[in-house]
Amino acid sequence: MIYLGEQKEALNKYYSVVTCWVKSKQLGRKKASNPNGYKCSNLSCSVCTRDLKRIEGHDRFFAFIIPKLEGIIKVKPDKMLQLELDLRVEWWDNINHNLIEFNDGCSEVFKEKGYGGWFTDAKGLNYDLAEWLDQHTCTFCNRQYIFTARKNAGEKGMTCQFDHWFDKGTRPLFALSFYNLIPSCSVCNSSVKSVAHFNTDEYLHPYLDKDISSRFKFSSIANTATQYGITFLNEDKMDAKTKRTLDGLGTKLVYSKHSEKELKDLIDLRMKYSENYLKNLLENTFKGDLTMTKEEKYRLIFGIELSEDNMHKRPFSKFKKDIIEELLRIK
Repeated sequence: MIYLGEQKEALNKYYSVVTCWVKSKQLGRKKASNPNGYKCSNLSCSVCTRDLKRIEGHDRFFAFIIPKLEGIIKVKPDKMLQLELDLRVEWWDNINHNLIEFNDGCSEVFKEKGYGGWFTDAKGLNYDLAEWLDQHTCTFCNRQYIFTARKNAGEKGMTCQFDHWFDKGTRPLFALSFYNLIPSCSVCNSSVKSVAHFNTDEYLHPYLDKDISSRFKFSSIANTATQYGITFLNEDKMDAKTKRTLDGLGTKLVYSKHSEKELKDLIDLRMKYSENYLKNLLENTFKGDLTMTKEEKYRLIFGIELSEDNMHKRPFSKFKKDIIEELLRIK
């Protein structure tokens, strides 16, 4: 898993657009036939330039939720469950001693119409958010690129999927919350993590844990004289939170098929050639007038990034960095 940072600029852009959408779904678009509708002052707003119709039947829910919208959209992952509890208690005490109306509002507004409709529609916010975040590989596995590219005239082309850290089926209140949307590849989102119930007490979170990449190291293990497998260095000493996260994301599983490809290539460089070949490759490939940093050498020779801040830019950066370091230690 890769640390995503706070992404404050992306957060503010995202919140602005979500605010316009929620208020437009409460009031409808402001126009001659709907003078009490909503329209922001931004003439190029991607929401307010569309003819959006209001969602009927949730007047009390909108009146309750809109003053709290900033908190819902911007809430940090470790504060989400407490916020949900606080809102449910406030609704019960002051609005209605029946949470069905609150739950229905969360499901229809945030999950069904919000994420399931608007966020991923023909002019989907998912493309905008992916571009604002500017993450190049899957947050969970760092194996696949998740570039965003649009067709002509801004039509959909390709982009990442967004995993809901707190499953939107059981936590619809956070279906559009910024820090609950994790840019990922289809394998990690749909197959590996899917609807697994993660939390922030027992699992590492890519928006909270800055030291994610340094809490574990990939390692190789000899299965036979000629075949190697992928494991983790000192796994028996790994802290419970890190181990639980790696298990939950199926990290060892999704990397297992790379033992005969990326892992084998690196081991061959070390084992099939002279003892110092890998070291010489790094130290002597670019000599002469070229002055190159260690990061530049690794990028050009192995196609990876060394800096944790840049690992998302190249697939397998974390994996190859760890394996190369391990191979260089072999005497």
